[in-house]
Amino acid sequence: MFEKALILGLYSVTPVHAGSGAELSVIDLPIQRERHTGFPIIWGQSLKGVLRRAYADFERKQLKEQIEKETDSNKKKELEKALDELPKTNVIFGPPTDRAHEHAGSISVGDAKILLFPVRSLKGVFAYVTCPMVLERLKRDLELVGKNLDFDISLSESKAVVSENSSIIVDGNVVIEDIVLSAEEKDLSNLMKTIKAISPIEIDEGRVAIVHDNVFSSLVQMATEIVARIKISSETGTVETGALWYEEYLPSDTLLYSVIAIGKPRRDIDKLSTADDIVRELKVFNGRFIQVGGNETVGKGFVKLRVTEYENA
Repeated sequence: MFEKALILGLYSVTPVHAGSGAELSVIDLPIQRERHTGFPIIWGQSLKGVLRRAYADFERKQLKEQIEKETDSNKKKELEKALDELPKTNVIFGPPTDRAHEHAGSISVGDAKILLFPVRSLKGVFAYVTCPMVLERLKRDLELVGKNLDFDISLSESKAVVSENSSIIVDGNVVIEDIVLSAEEKDLSNLMKTIKAISPIEIDEGRVAIVHDNVFSSLVQMATEIVARIKISSETGTVETGALWYEEYLPSDTLLYSVIAIGKPRRDIDKLSTADDIVRELKVFNGRFIQVGGNETVGKGFVKLRVTEYENA
């Protein structure tokens, strides 16, 4: 039974390849997408694994610092044992696979859903786009954490709703990628307050555009980054025959969010025995960077995190 819930915001600082595996398509290695909408997503199991690894590194660093300062030999042995077992990591995320039968973890990590998607803009360099379907989902997810979003909008395929101080309007239109939409200015302050509370990086309200669901669907399908990769032979220094493939990436400046549900730990350890204790520990991710998905060694997958807790959650 879960007692608490948090929102984890993820802002891509570099392109992100959370891959779904090879498919029979033009793109050899596509990103993860929802089956029914085609919207980009990062599966909860992928995200949980990355968070576990990052928290384990944090716990190791804490324990090593404590070991260096400890003078009592018995306490030092206890800390060294904890360094091998990582008890906090196991309580929060569950034991390693070979010991998964011992007890469940204390958290449930939801899929990271798209909230704002960056696209080229004729004015203002780029725009953050979203749509009514995405915002309706956000509203439902926020209810899980005890937050109400009082926001409702509908629009035609030929329009884009922007803020009253929008920086992407050109002669009454919003031009994104190769699409021209009529600009409709509205007060988005209530919505932007919620988005800014989720985003780890300051979002410029003037760049935000709400477009029709169909327009958004087309953009997230067609405006991702496609990169050609090759393999160079170490002997000849040239491209190996047949070693060409295409990878898809979520672009930099994409904002996603995930709901993390938290329950009472199945195993009590010192200072980690309640759902509130777990919440406190997860806040170590605030402002931190982690790498999600593949191609870590070529600088891909960096995202910045923000953990948002609501008072009545």
